[in-house]
Amino acid sequence: MNRAIAWAALVFVLTLLLNVPAAFVARQLAWPSGWQPGGISGSLWNGRATRLGAFGPVQWTVRPWAREAQLNLGFQQRIWALSIHGWPWNWQATLAPQAVNAMPPSMFVLDGSWAGHLQVSGAGRTCRSAEGELSGRDLALLSPWTLNLGNTRLELKCLEGLRLSANLQLPAEHQFQIEADLQRQRLQVDGQVEPGAAVTPLLVQARWLQPPEQTFSKVLGKR
Repeated sequence: MNRAIAWAALVFVLTLLLNVPAAFVARQLAWPSGWQPGGISGSLWNGRATRLGAFGPVQWTVRPWAREAQLNLGFQQRIWALSIHGWPWNWQATLAPQAVNAMPPSMFVLDGSWAGHLQVSGAGRTCRSAEGELSGRDLALLSPWTLNLGNTRLELKCLEGLRLSANLQLPAEHQFQIEADLQRQRLQVDGQVEPGAAVTPLLVQARWLQPPEQTFSKVLGKR
């Protein structure tokens, strides 16, 4: 009899955990400013949100017993598929662009064509290897300004933590080299602009560039 009661209790607890509403869990968390999710539906393990910070929509499927998670994140007019396997020990994460997203973010809108994938392997919080690249073609800022940005290539590196490297260039206009240290929360941008480049007024307004200079180096975040 005791075994039957214990088994029934176990089944009840597992059923409760598998069906716990994601909205209920979200209300218990202290979200950073600007990251409060909206339009949450589904469960903690299989759900959806219309907005999470700069992302939207967000859809997730989590299988903790298999150490797997799949997230589809809407960002900058694209759905980005993020899959994670093997966490927290020998894990592998892959990010790749998918379908066009119909919900652009409200602050700024970036358009263009994306291809490729990024793949990271590690253990716990340690990155062991990174490979692949994302390439963006005919990128353009549509809002709050209209500006052609050109083409870019993004790579991830496991070098004293996880680092993102990107090169953005538009012939006869500008070239930017971007290095982001994700672990130290540090971003460095080195740029060169040609005379009369369309991006020059924005750089001057942001105080990144001082005319008549045509090169600049800017560090954001922790130094």
